[in-house]
Amino acid sequence: MRSTRDFLTGIITGIVIGILTAPRSGKETRDKLTEEASKHTGDLKDQWEKGVSQVKDGLEQAKSQVNQYTDKAKDQYNQYKDQAQSALNKDKVKDQYNDKVDELADNAKSGIEDAQSSVKMN
Repeated sequence: MRSTRDFLTGIITGIVIGILTAPRSGKETRDKLTEEASKHTGDLKDQWEKGVSQVKDGLEQAKSQVNQYTDKAKDQYNQYKDQAQSALNKDKVKDQYNDKVDELADNAKSGIEDAQSSVKMN
């Protein structure tokens, strides 16, 4: 972008110097300057529009990449969340199983003690 600006500045400077040193009347020189300025204004507008277009394209590419990285991060997060949830559920099931085993063992012990005390009474 800088080299394009420098190039255009050099062209405009050269044209202005050429026009100012040419053997013409003041009115002819002013007309010539106006004509040249009009021609180069169009060139500058074209360069400006190209630059704006390039910036917009770069911005769109950046947005696209950010969206891709965001989607990847969301997917990774959901994967880890599911793994953690699965591990948590396994721990809950294991705790429930152990609690049930303990409850059945207590019931069995109580039943045995009741049976023993019944047998001792008779």
